[in-house]
Amino acid sequence: MKWRTWLGLFLGLGTVLLGGGTIQADTDYDNALKSAPQGISLENIFTPGTTTNNQATVVETATAGTQAAKVNNGKKQFGALWSTADNAFDLTKNETASMWLYFGNTGKKAADGMALVFQNDDRGLAATPTFGKNVSGETLGVWGVDTDKKQDNATKLAASAIQRSWALEFDTHLNNSTSYSNAGDADSFDGKLAGPHIAYNYPGEVGTYQMVKASQLFPLPASGYYATQTHEGTITGDYTLLANGSWHHLTLDWNADKQQMTYTFDDKDPATGQEKTGVSKTADLDLTKIDPNHSGQIRWGFTGATGDSYENNLVVMEKIPGLVDAKAKTTLTDLTTNQAVANGDVLKGTHKFRLDYQLNYRDGKQSWKDVAANLNLPTSLDYDSTATIRYQNGTSATVSLADMTADNQLRFTLGEALDADNTAATISFTGKADDLKGATTVPASSSTFSAVNGVVTTDTPTFTINPTLELSLFSLSGSSVQVEAGEDATFKGLVVIPEGVNLNNTDMTVHPTLNGEAQPKFVMAAGDDNSSGRFNYTVSADQLKAGANTLKLNVEDPYGNISNTVTYTINVPGQLIFQEVSPQSTFEETVLTGQSQKVKRTKDWQVKILDTRAAGAQWSLQVTGTEFKTKDGRPLAGKLYYHDSDEKSPVTTTPMTVMSGVSSTQDDVTDVVGGWDDEAGLILEVGGDAIQGQYQAEITWTLNNVP
Repeated sequence: MKWRTWLGLFLGLGTVLLGGGTIQADTDYDNALKSAPQGISLENIFTPGTTTNNQATVVETATAGTQAAKVNNGKKQFGALWSTADNAFDLTKNETASMWLYFGNTGKKAADGMALVFQNDDRGLAATPTFGKNVSGETLGVWGVDTDKKQDNATKLAASAIQRSWALEFDTHLNNSTSYSNAGDADSFDGKLAGPHIAYNYPGEVGTYQMVKASQLFPLPASGYYATQTHEGTITGDYTLLANGSWHHLTLDWNADKQQMTYTFDDKDPATGQEKTGVSKTADLDLTKIDPNHSGQIRWGFTGATGDSYENNLVVMEKIPGLVDAKAKTTLTDLTTNQAVANGDVLKGTHKFRLDYQLNYRDGKQSWKDVAANLNLPTSLDYDSTATIRYQNGTSATVSLADMTADNQLRFTLGEALDADNTAATISFTGKADDLKGATTVPASSSTFSAVNGVVTTDTPTFTINPTLELSLFSLSGSSVQVEAGEDATFKGLVVIPEGVNLNNTDMTVHPTLNGEAQPKFVMAAGDDNSSGRFNYTVSADQLKAGANTLKLNVEDPYGNISNTVTYTINVPGQLIFQEVSPQSTFEETVLTGQSQKVKRTKDWQVKILDTRAAGAQWSLQVTGTEFKTKDGRPLAGKLYYHDSDEKSPVTTTPMTVMSGVSSTQDDVTDVVGGWDDEAGLILEVGGDAIQGQYQAEITWTLNNVP
């Protein structure tokens, strides 16, 4: 008899436990706790609501130092966790909060979601929607309870919600029943929304809801009302948006001056912790609705509700406003070049580097102590055996890398707390980049610094390690060449790269310099064999000066490695030449007066001499000329003279020396005509008996080496 009584009680108790949802064999729930991201302890920060039906609680996760707020994990549950009095949200200051959210893994079957709520309800920790006999999942534990189908206005509906509140909902289940038969079923808030969504509004405000009349004709005419809800700042998606079995990161940024709350969803990768862009929306908050007494403080937390279906709703807090305000950033420096390596930059192989993790304590109610560093160090770097921690207060410590794992993970705890008197710590790693044969991209890696009261993360840049290669350039044309004036000169080169490196001619760029002036760079031609390493470079004659021309060349690969410089001398013998002579020159048109007169030259006379010979060489310039005649052979009554100072000499067919010179160390150009004025040089004199007409003669200039 006693045995049967004990068995009956045992079975009854088991039924209650399973039905109540407090003890379940739930693989998804277990996996969520095992995979929880790094967070903080919730002790004295969040506390469960005080209503008798509240199922929410704080649970331990498998992640060190991390507790989770379990909002719901069973059917027909209401859950609420609220901030303690010491951790109210300060509306008068700019604040940032960050957290991880979990919505189960049941996708389209998920229900119902949860809400992030800010409230100044007079009930405080006991704030709850006014449920009837059953919990309405549609409320998410914060919105009004729509179970009265005779209710034709939203006044009572709004009054049944948590008052003086603003809620950001994460709704995994569409409540869009709009028929008369569903009026009063609390299943219509989502109206025409197409899927899971994130949105905000004021649960206790009448304007948040719209009452819609629904009617039926059969079997008897009747009508009732259901409510839809206004969704502001909506982020929508398919059924993988929320309940996809992954943790989702959320960041809240409160701008006190603008009274704006910006929420950014999925801005971190749950697997790596690396930052992502995420999706952001900004809400303008009306503080008269949520803080009518102007206290500047507001309680905040999470609520949830489920009906006949459920999901596992969990929250891991990462940053609590006002508790610890800390930041972390990462800097990678190429010590060989003393240049910072930013995202997308290049670090050369074998170059020395320094990797700094910089922690900064900016403000907070508590010190940030026992900070656990969970580092994922970038790959393809050869680290020295120890790292150094330097604190703002002047102390330092050494960290051994002996325990670093094969995949570059290193964990240790900072020995000093960061607070207002010791605001910064820098962890520095040094070493050399790996000696590689080809370019290697090193992905960003995320590291976490966590304590029971605050977690910060930082990512290293994504960068490329380019190999450091020794390129050898050789001249196949010797060290010098002599070409005649007016001839081009061609240099033949060969560049040799280390074995095992996959580079071709077309990967290499040649940088030439001629007589100290950089010439256009060019890519080596493929030729018959793209891997031959051979190339030609031609210097045109007009680029060469008389004497020695210095050509310097080096070759650069795609990784920024530069070969040795080869010097090639191009010798051009000196020469004495006319640089410029006008093919036709004229005198001004003149009116005959019956008297003798001088006729001026026009401006089309040019005679220039270029002397590129060695210094001291001499030259002379001679001129001859024929008699001026018309086309029909009539001679001009006049003569052409060469005027020099106060002397003049007639120009005849007999050569007459008119100028001489001596070369110098520079390329000399002598402008013969440029030294003449109206009374010097070649001047035409005509007699008084000259006859009108057009006359022409042939003048010959002769340039002579002397002796």
